[in-house]
Amino acid sequence: MVQVTNEKREQERHIVVFRLNGTLFALDIQSVQEIVKQSDIVSVPGAPPFILGIVNLRGRIMAVVDTKQLLGIGETPADKVLVMVVQIGEHLVGFTEVEQVTRITTDMIEPVSDLVSPEEARRLEGVLKLNDKLVLLLDAKRLLDEETIAASLEPK
Repeated sequence: MVQVTNEKREQERHIVVFRLNGTLFALDIQSVQEIVKQSDIVSVPGAPPFILGIVNLRGRIMAVVDTKQLLGIGETPADKVLVMVVQIGEHLVGFTEVEQVTRITTDMIEPVSDLVSPEEARRLEGVLKLNDKLVLLLDAKRLLDEETIAASLEPK
């Protein structure tokens, strides 16, 4: 009996769910260091359009990414206050639009359909059904590469 419980526990995952233009997305909580209130963002001249700017997070410089622009589905209003902090390589990156944290099991994750472009499929770990709604589970390691972040933080 104990072995079944341990196997079930290994299959459970926590995810952070966020909504962008009515579509639900999620990241594995292990990819998320923390969720913080957005502070004053300093714009970086010459940065890609999806980089809102940088902030000082307890002495570390962090790029803040407009998740909607990164995924090509619009822009995030400036009044959004919660930011997911994700470590990508050596860099901290903040993503906007947090909605909830919830638990799933790995068997809930379905493979990505052929209807998604190869570029978008690369960013997705899979699709899952959560409370009768479809959620696109993003792969944080493939969402944004370290080179792009580093290049966007360099002074122009």
